[in-house]
Amino acid sequence: MGIRNGRAASGAGHLLDMIRNQRARTRSELVRASGMARATVENRLTGLLEAGYIVYGAGSPGAAPVGRPAEVFEFNHRSGIILAADLGLDHCRVAVTDLAAGILATTGGPVETESGPEEVLRQVGDHFTTALGQAGKGAAEVRAVALALPGPVETATGRINSPTMMSKWYEFDLRAFFAGRFSGIPVFVENDAHVMALGEQRKQWPDTADLLMVSAGMSISSGLVLGGQLFRGSLGAAGDIGHLNRGGGRVCRCGSVGCLETDAAGWAIARDLRSMDRDARTAADIVALTRAGDPDAVALVRQAGRAIGSVVADLVGVLNPSVVAVGGALAEARETLLAGIREAVYARSHPLATRDLQITHSLLGGDAGLVGAATLASEQLLAPEAIDAQLSSR
Repeated sequence: MGIRNGRAASGAGHLLDMIRNQRARTRSELVRASGMARATVENRLTGLLEAGYIVYGAGSPGAAPVGRPAEVFEFNHRSGIILAADLGLDHCRVAVTDLAAGILATTGGPVETESGPEEVLRQVGDHFTTALGQAGKGAAEVRAVALALPGPVETATGRINSPTMMSKWYEFDLRAFFAGRFSGIPVFVENDAHVMALGEQRKQWPDTADLLMVSAGMSISSGLVLGGQLFRGSLGAAGDIGHLNRGGGRVCRCGSVGCLETDAAGWAIARDLRSMDRDARTAADIVALTRAGDPDAVALVRQAGRAIGSVVADLVGVLNPSVVAVGGALAEARETLLAGIREAVYARSHPLATRDLQITHSLLGGDAGLVGAATLASEQLLAPEAIDAQLSSR
């Protein structure tokens, strides 16, 4: 997050940002990089030390060739924890992470999103309690709650905005639900593909400014990091590729006809497999059949990859990302799905757009949603303006 004004650029949050991203770590480096007076830097560092955001680290090799090594400051990612939840249409996983989105404990189980938000979120809360116990942490250490949801989330309100799918969740105040359970703790809500893209780029491709994440599971969606920043669009609906019209006469869950999901989503593949007398209800069932070499499952997943790839090719032509990462439950089919996506992308895209393009499975795998949600919360919590506000209120 950029520095928005002179106050932020001279605050403790600015110093923490430099230390956390290892742009400057000693007093001398911080004075030079920040342009602050040494006395101001000392004062800001004292506040960060007292708040627990930084700790003393080992001396930098070569930092002081003669005499005592220069003191090095390190970000204390153990100074608090984040509770992250990744909800799918039929499952949820939760995690306790540190402030660097490092996972400390995970748990989860099946859910029925059609039962409505109160019941599902109660289960999520119970999983949070279990995960806290597994990590040996207490509720007093929680700094934020982060939720990744399989639907369009309006950025300003943090509410699901989908009157046709997840209709019982439409406009439900998710933030208020957990704010009541964790008093005074910020609650962040975001689309699952968006946070998957953020986590993948920050943790696995930090030198890549433009990344497209495709989430292929029981539903289909995508997330974008452009110029190093998560791209949500004006209201939060960017990346909703599953309901782009690709022709055909099949009716989608959303009520429209011809959506990408009608051929490529897990629910559609499972429907087709059941019509072929296969026992397939979930994405895990589809993956198991594919890995076992079932010819119909392999063909359907490969064709789903081609259908997804036709949309990805359009995005590659418009946005020219460096990396396309494919995650979600169906991505566990690995090369079967990826082969179809690659086939369509390379056949339909301009050679310049694909010259250096990497199309790969998500390197975070099944943890992408959890890591991404925690990363989103961490970046908000540790933004320079947020840190300055926290320290000024102490």
